[in-house]
Amino acid sequence: MRYLVVNVLVLATLTLLAINASGIEWHTTVVDFSDDPPDTMTGLDSSIALDDQDYPYISYWQAAFGWDYFCLKCAHWTGNGWVIYGVDYSDHSGSNTSIALDSQDYPYIAYEDSWWGALKMAYWTGSYWSYQVVGSVYFEIDTSIAVDSQGYVQISFNDDGLNYAYWSGGLWELIDLEPTTADAYGISMHLDTDDHPHISYGSKSGWDLKYVYQTESTWENQLIDSQIGYTDTSIALDNLDYPHVSYFDNNPDEHLEYASWTGTTWDFQTVDSGFSANYGFNSMALDSQDNPHIAYYDQSNSLLKYARWTGSEWEIQVVDSDDLGVFGGTVFLALDSEDHPHISYYDYNHRRLKYAWYGDPLNAISLLSFTATPQDNSSVLLNWRVETTESEQIAGFNLYRRPLTTDVAESYSFPLQKKDAGWTKVNSCLITGQNPYTYTDNTVQQGKSYEYRLEAVLADESTEILGTASCAPAPPAFAITKVYPNPASDVLNIALTLPQSGGVTLELYDLTGRVVASKDIQAVSAGEFSDKLDVGGLANGVYTLRATQGDLSASERIVVVR
Repeated sequence: MRYLVVNVLVLATLTLLAINASGIEWHTTVVDFSDDPPDTMTGLDSSIALDDQDYPYISYWQAAFGWDYFCLKCAHWTGNGWVIYGVDYSDHSGSNTSIALDSQDYPYIAYEDSWWGALKMAYWTGSYWSYQVVGSVYFEIDTSIAVDSQGYVQISFNDDGLNYAYWSGGLWELIDLEPTTADAYGISMHLDTDDHPHISYGSKSGWDLKYVYQTESTWENQLIDSQIGYTDTSIALDNLDYPHVSYFDNNPDEHLEYASWTGTTWDFQTVDSGFSANYGFNSMALDSQDNPHIAYYDQSNSLLKYARWTGSEWEIQVVDSDDLGVFGGTVFLALDSEDHPHISYYDYNHRRLKYAWYGDPLNAISLLSFTATPQDNSSVLLNWRVETTESEQIAGFNLYRRPLTTDVAESYSFPLQKKDAGWTKVNSCLITGQNPYTYTDNTVQQGKSYEYRLEAVLADESTEILGTASCAPAPPAFAITKVYPNPASDVLNIALTLPQSGGVTLELYDLTGRVVASKDIQAVSAGEFSDKLDVGGLANGVYTLRATQGDLSASERIVVVR
């Protein structure tokens, strides 16, 4: 039986990849992961959107127990740490996600529930997650979601052909845009200035790249390119509402291609070539000057790459070379208010969600690890490791603690990082030492679960909240905690702590080793337990009380006197 539950909510492994004269640079960080790969894969089918502070929201899904269990999750950087939301844990929900934010920066996520064959939409109400079933779909769909200027949600998806759903204010309206086109794939949607959808996608009937858009009165469609093979597509609209599309073309050799509408025809450019992209994972956005930026996955070399048009040429950079695996990918790109790229992506080899951005570090101090490990009935060992910029000096750390009122499974229905209340400072003096740091909290209560928050104090006396970790202290040892009265005359009261549920046997031995009284108690729950033994018929003298539960035992000397 496993009693220890440790859930580290923040793990940031920063890697310096490129530097320019201004001091800003590429960084990567692990957002969410599992301790049990390869059975658990965290970060599949991610999608990213930036709030009005340029902080990322990332939707993704987690597969566990050999793909027998799926769940939809969402991560949000708050400025102090990552909040990880469990959005939908209804068995097989969460694959093929797409995320968008409304005018209040509330996230909306389109995704598939493969168990029920449903397209679903989850949204944050301001206090909890809610979701709706949009329509029935077949297995393995693509989704692309947008929130229009009226706050209504629009979703493009594939259900054999190309489909489109929009919220009319009272119900979902569904339209088959190309019902005769079997197996549409790689769907991407962008709304124009009139809230009309523009959709790029691939079609297996001819392996064509197609483009569909809505006008005031009808839907129009165009063939962009033919015989391109299987690939993701990504669409963005410029300041004239002209479409721009990135995709992989494997005819004759695989290469990353960029197509832009000039107003009368499509213009094509090859961005990068000489490698395999397998599923053609790529994502594009246009900056404030309508220059394209593309994130994509180089499967041949296990690289996350990024290309941008400078106005005269394509500049290509390697963002992450950390052995992502030949089947890594599902990249998604967003540009912030300064046109800097932010990328969510899946690290296949380590089965984890990662995030890359070009700019300043998330914090002056990066938390590389933070764990809380129970040591005994009344102590928890805290370990953490940090990385700092050269200009930052750490004076020490503070630890704060609060009890968790729900177990880990229940807390998945809500933000794992709860409202900022109920914290008690653990340390009386500033914690100092060497990296990695340790501290033992000796004031925990038996059997309680706790959440810890780590705060760094810098040399200038400013502070940074680095992250949180939670744990359930180890269960109590099997023990007789109290026997009273002692000496006893009629009834002996016995209190025990039990690390597990099950039957308990109480036995009383005289000095010759003979059992003079016994009692079997069935179906006892773990934790504190009490019962009684009748000693009224025993002779005066010294006895040994023995309690057993399976292979566990404890004993106590008692005296009977009348």
